[in-house]
Amino acid sequence: MDAKSLFRRIVRADFADVLGVALRGDVVSVAHVRKRLNAVRVVELASQRLEGPAEAHGAEATSFLREFVANTGVEAGRVAIAVDRSVTLMASMQIPASAAGNAATVAGYELDRLIPVPPDSLFWGHLVRPVGTVGERVAVTIVSAPRVAVEEAAAVVTNAGLPVSAVTAEPLALADYTGFAGLPLAAVFTRSGTRDYITLCADGLLVSSHHLDPRARSRTEAVAREVEATLPEYSDRAPACLSARPASDAEASLTSVAPPDFFPVGATVGEAEIVAVGAALSQLSESRAPLNLLPATLVQTAAGVGLREMALSGAVVVMALVLMATIAAKNLAIDNALAAEVETLEPMAEQVLRQQDKNLEMLARVEKLESKSRSNVTRYLKEITDLVPQDAYLTTFRYKENRIELDGIAARASDLIAILEASASFANVNFTAPTTKYLANQERFSLRMDLEE
Repeated sequence: MDAKSLFRRIVRADFADVLGVALRGDVVSVAHVRKRLNAVRVVELASQRLEGPAEAHGAEATSFLREFVANTGVEAGRVAIAVDRSVTLMASMQIPASAAGNAATVAGYELDRLIPVPPDSLFWGHLVRPVGTVGERVAVTIVSAPRVAVEEAAAVVTNAGLPVSAVTAEPLALADYTGFAGLPLAAVFTRSGTRDYITLCADGLLVSSHHLDPRARSRTEAVAREVEATLPEYSDRAPACLSARPASDAEASLTSVAPPDFFPVGATVGEAEIVAVGAALSQLSESRAPLNLLPATLVQTAAGVGLREMALSGAVVVMALVLMATIAAKNLAIDNALAAEVETLEPMAEQVLRQQDKNLEMLARVEKLESKSRSNVTRYLKEITDLVPQDAYLTTFRYKENRIELDGIAARASDLIAILEASASFANVNFTAPTTKYLANQERFSLRMDLEE
């Protein structure tokens, strides 16, 4: 599994029990769908035909839901309702791909033209999908239902004491179901009241859904025509034709495409049950493009902390512990590596520090000597200059190891020894070579003396 797939599975993970409710004319169906991490299955299905007059169907459906919850003991934090296809109004249009980000605004402007009823009497949403392979245009599919129908459907559930988290439409529920089943292209045939419908889905997205007149063309012809008109890029693919009761060998049952063990053993699964399951899947992060016809102000969730919250909290704690353990292990490995490196470098560092101490000591001695030399030489030179008579001059002055050596010319060189010895700065003044005549009345001399500290 690549990183992208793993991330998608983590994002879609959930711990929840969701009820999907399908209100289809005089039939109400409910599906209890459970998700644990990424494993999804239907726990229980139930349906009931509403026998009373139409105005009493809401109360009958509420009573049925209340009884279902009492018998199963399910604590669903989310309930999704799918309204009947007969009250679903749909339209589509194409816009440039560059305007896809403003599709909702464009759809709002065009709503009264595409769906010829007052916009304020509808709850609606939209889906966006690419058209063709060039990527220049996108299709915007608008799905709507009368406000009255949506509010009545929500009242059926809330009167049963359940929170309504979403209201979807039957075609959307079918698209979510085929997407969960992993079908890249599917045509689903259903019947609502006295009318037949065909719903085309591609990769879990609703493409189209409209009335099918079996007298005008066969189902095979209808599918081919619909794919050609709405999905030309899929013209080389054979769609999966599905129905609750296959009419020919070219069709498959809706239950046959579900994952193994998805439905309860022995459960009766028809169109209404599939729609209820599809509605629940949209609340379990299993929808390619979730669309909620219920305004945000009317969305409800169960109060308190439920299984989902506790499980997700536990998952967060486990992940935090794993992260802390990983960080600790990494820090320990780094500490061990640093300790080994320090052990290797410590003798070298000690040797460098010892050498540095020696160098600093030597530098201090040199600076001391140099500073002393610089300060004393000038003083000694000045003192000798002051002591030597005016008729004598120096040709050489050498300072070395606390001793000064002088060469020069004087009228009476022998007098220099007494003159220099009289100074407190000099001692042991003596000639280093015999004096020699330089001119008629001058002598060349060389002498040295010790310095007194």
